[in-house]
Amino acid sequence: MKESIWIINQYSTTPEYPASSRHYELAKYLSKYFRVLLWGCNFVHHNKKYRFSPWVISKQEKVENFIFQWVGAIPYKDNGFSRMINMLLFAMTLFLVGVCKKERPTSIIGSSPTLFVAFAAMLLAKWKKAHFILEVRDLWPESLIEIGSKNNKNLVVKILAWMERVLYRNAEKIIVLTKGIEQRLKEKGITRDKIFFLPNGIDLKTVSFSINESKKESLRKQMGIQEDDVVFMYAGAHGPANDLAQVILAAEQLRAEKHIKFVFIGEGVEKQKLINLSKKLELDSHIIFLPAVSKSKINDYLSCADVFIICLKDIPLFEGALPNKLFDYLLHNKPIITTVKGEIKAFLEKFDIGLYGNIKEDNEYQLSEVCKKIASNKMNRNGKSINGVEIVEKYYNRERQAEQLANVIKEL
Repeated sequence: MKESIWIINQYSTTPEYPASSRHYELAKYLSKYFRVLLWGCNFVHHNKKYRFSPWVISKQEKVENFIFQWVGAIPYKDNGFSRMINMLLFAMTLFLVGVCKKERPTSIIGSSPTLFVAFAAMLLAKWKKAHFILEVRDLWPESLIEIGSKNNKNLVVKILAWMERVLYRNAEKIIVLTKGIEQRLKEKGITRDKIFFLPNGIDLKTVSFSINESKKESLRKQMGIQEDDVVFMYAGAHGPANDLAQVILAAEQLRAEKHIKFVFIGEGVEKQKLINLSKKLELDSHIIFLPAVSKSKINDYLSCADVFIICLKDIPLFEGALPNKLFDYLLHNKPIITTVKGEIKAFLEKFDIGLYGNIKEDNEYQLSEVCKKIASNKMNRNGKSINGVEIVEKYYNRERQAEQLANVIKEL
């Protein structure tokens, strides 16, 4: 009989939601080696709706070749107090549900954020006498401090910092998604042999597609995009960390460039503010806002773009980021603009597939100037075409990543 492993991430979902499918895909391929139980929240963060009844405390669902364990929690609308309670209650409930399960996994992977959930996963590993693997997708509490400008002396921040130290100390392996996070952990005294680099990636078996030109033209027409328009597209969360206002300000500077259009796909707490800013600046003819699109349909919309945008707040923390949308973009073989330096900029330069630009710059890296440069096809690639699929296949194939992770688990 196969050994059992648990993967715990509050924001795990199935592919029909407009969210990262990292853990779903890893669970699917890890099921070749283990019996896999993937944990997620019944109140789905990405559409703020319940998957099942709001009264569901615990429910199992068979998907692919593994089991999805849904755990209940209270609803919330934004990043306020109710979301903090949601995180705490989910962590407590999953611990109690896990303790009551007769199954004893050999390994438990706890993913942060949130630290509450990762901490509950660690406690479950101790209770079940299982190996504990910590996955760090975002550096808490650093991200809370740098994005929200919170006081370092805040009691919540102090508690989170303590939890972070305990998690690092108790984890047998720490999975990191970027080299920037790896460097931060080394600065905190984590030894290299404890760290396992497993970046974001793509499940090529499920997203392989051929662009339907008639569908592409139909979607562009629905969006009001003309044949000779150059479409700059952002697809993802509209939150404080994304700093999308700078793209709207760049659009204002490009007002005279009638053929340049910006398309924002997604939802988030900042979306209405962005819509209001666009209206205030009278940019309705330049900017199009669309709702979030499921993973199964997103490629149809991405095919409508001529250029992609990765936009993050310009803070040191994000210089070590390598977001999942980068790999979705790669499949479309189009140039990419990043508003942050560091790891993303180095990635784009390494493969010669994009440029850095930020609204704060006053030189050739000014975001509007970079947009004009790419729109006029002046990005010099020495005649080479972009082959993002080849890059993904070689370095970021989810099936191969799952095999690498399986080997790490087996070594434990």
